[in-house]
Amino acid sequence: MKKNITIKELSKILEVSISTVSKALNDSYEISDSTKERIKAAAKTYNYKPNKLAVNLKSGKTYTIGVVLPSIKNFFMSRVLRGIDSVIAKSKYNIIISITNESFDKEVQSVQTLSNGLVDAIIIAVSEETQIKKDFSHLSNLVGDIPLLMVDRIVNSINCDKVLVDDYNAIFNAVSDLIFEGKKSIALVSSINNLNVGKLRTKGYLAAIQNKQEPIVLEGQEGYIESELSKLIESNKIDAIVALDQESSLAAFRIGKVKKVLNNKEVSIIGYASRVISEHLTPKLTTIDQHGKKVGITSAKLLLKRLDSSEIEPESIIVNSTVHKRFTT
Repeated sequence: MKKNITIKELSKILEVSISTVSKALNDSYEISDSTKERIKAAAKTYNYKPNKLAVNLKSGKTYTIGVVLPSIKNFFMSRVLRGIDSVIAKSKYNIIISITNESFDKEVQSVQTLSNGLVDAIIIAVSEETQIKKDFSHLSNLVGDIPLLMVDRIVNSINCDKVLVDDYNAIFNAVSDLIFEGKKSIALVSSINNLNVGKLRTKGYLAAIQNKQEPIVLEGQEGYIESELSKLIESNKIDAIVALDQESSLAAFRIGKVKKVLNNKEVSIIGYASRVISEHLTPKLTTIDQHGKKVGITSAKLLLKRLDSSEIEPESIIVNSTVHKRFTT
């Protein structure tokens, strides 16, 4: 493989100035067509490639976008990332991905590192620890410095572009449908009660059952959810379950299978899970689809719009969820 040469070395070979080489490779009108052709041919022959870092430093832009996510094990977040990448890959920008693993300290470190000249803008879904601490200073400090877009997990007090899912309405509508179908006692289970999205979904549930049923809310880890649901099913106190995330959905499904209340639809379940998981369960699980890839695509397009015109007012875009009905309802 040929070793890359520098622009200085190429200019010596061609016996022209570095400036002439640079202008020719950038199709400057100042350079004749014949000279451009000679320089471009030599650049190809000697395997010259421009130093992108030097070009970016000169222009004051990195043409890179930082994407800070709490996890990519989460199916929804992985779909969001895929959507972002599908748009950015077709633009002049690249992406740098940082995974915080729900850590406040890692999130602060990632944001500070990326915003220190590495990227032109940041897309972020706020970590669980950050939402618990309610310390958003590392994000509010970015406003007015570089473009910031929050996706799914947002902070209402920060004035920036946001793309979010209709968490409240999605659960409100799902619970309302169960009530319409005659369900008299609907339990809500959640392992994301510390997250804003979890709180919004819980509000949707409480609004839907208001003046119709007594709330049954189980919030905690999978083991706790399974234990409490087991008691409720054994005592015939519930006839439906709405789960707010994949972990609690699978916990509810496992108990439903153990207690043999799913095949006869004695207890209905609506949850959140990837299509691959939900369709391969037996029986198949009814789920709420947040359209993660669409959320990512929408986020990337909005950020590119912001980078082209920083003067426009911040936008908030809501991507509607849909229910995929399967056997468990």
